[in-house]
Amino acid sequence: MLSVVGENPGRYRTPTPSMTIPFSPLSEDEFNELEQFLLYHVDTEDVMTLDMADGFLHAIAIGPTTIPPSQWLPKVWGTQEMMPPMDSIDQLNHMLGLVMRHFNSIIAGLEGDPREISPCWTTMTYEGDEQEYDDAEAWAYGFIEGMRLRWSDWQPLLSTPQGQALLRPIGLLGEGDFSVDQDELTRTPAMRAELALQIPQAVLDMHAHWLPLRLAVYQREVAKAMQPKAGRNEPCPCGSGKKFKKCCGAAGDPH
Repeated sequence: MLSVVGENPGRYRTPTPSMTIPFSPLSEDEFNELEQFLLYHVDTEDVMTLDMADGFLHAIAIGPTTIPPSQWLPKVWGTQEMMPPMDSIDQLNHMLGLVMRHFNSIIAGLEGDPREISPCWTTMTYEGDEQEYDDAEAWAYGFIEGMRLRWSDWQPLLSTPQGQALLRPIGLLGEGDFSVDQDELTRTPAMRAELALQIPQAVLDMHAHWLPLRLAVYQREVAKAMQPKAGRNEPCPCGSGKKFKKCCGAAGDPH
C-alpha cells in the first residue's frame, strides 16, 4: 500500500501487495490515500479532486451509455493518457486498482436491494457559524462532467420535465450558468446544503430511468455473441434455402 511518509506529501513508500478483494469498497485509509495522490502527485492543472471524481464516476455509472475506462480515466487525472506518470508499475497498478474498486463499489450499491449511493463530498463551517454544511459543489461539477462524455445520449431524459427536475439540484450547484435564478437559490450555505440533500434521490431516479435501456443493450450484446456464424457454403439462416454466400452473405444484398 502507498503510504505518506512524515509530513511531506511528496514522498511515498514503495507499494506492497495486499490481499484486497477486487470489488470491495475502499477503506477510509484508502480514500485518504487516493485523495492525497490526486492532490499532490498528479502534476496536471485539470486533475480532479476526490469529491469531483466521485461525482464524475456516479454519472458514468448510472448513465444511458456504457463508457470504457480508457475514455474516462484520463479525465480523472487531467491527462491525455489513460494513467499519469508513476514511479513504478506497482504504484500504477495500485492507484488504478483504487479508482476501479471505487467505481465498482458505486455500481454494487446501485445493484443492491435496496439500491443506495454514498456520495463523497465535504462539509464546511463558516466564520461566526459553528454549524457544518454539506458542500456538494465540486461533486456536482464532476457529475456534470461525467454527463458531458455522452451529453447527446442524456437528452431523451433531459428534454422532459422529469429529467429537468432531477438535474436541477445538481445543475444549480455544479454549473456556472444553469438558470436565471441560480444565484438567489444558492445564496447561502444552508441553501446549498439543502440542494445537496436532494442529490442522492435524484441520482437513484436517474439510474432507474436508464436501467431498462442499459439492460436491453446488454441483453442484445449477449444475444449477438451467442449467435452461430453461418459458413459461406451452409444454408442461409434466414430460411431461403439458398447457400449463405448466395443469400444474406452476398455483398450488397442484405436480407
